[in-house]
Amino acid sequence: MEKDDASRHPASIEWRTDSSESRKEQSSPDGSWHLDTKTGQDGSRRVHLSNYDLLCPPMGIGEDQAECWRKFIRGCDEYAKKLAAVRDEATAILAFMEGQQAIQGNNHE
Repeated sequence: MEKDDASRHPASIEWRTDSSESRKEQSSPDGSWHLDTKTGQDGSRRVHLSNYDLLCPPMGIGEDQAECWRKFIRGCDEYAKKLAAVRDEATAILAFMEGQQAIQGNNHE
């Protein structure tokens, strides 16, 4: 390494922190639901909810185009069923959460 390279690339880096945030990651016992909560230094929150059962969209793989299209269409039907089931589960969870909040609100009156 030449002297010029060594002067441009220090042996250690003194890091500067522009902002700091905390992060909390949660998942359901079966691992399908994931909830990530980030809280900024200013107290702002950003929550991200995902369902890992829906991460792989339909695709078609085959020996010719027609087979790929058939498998893709079949995959769409299966994905639509899975999506409907996950939506129903999410709706039930939200209804339960809102019911719990309503109960807690009534208990504080």
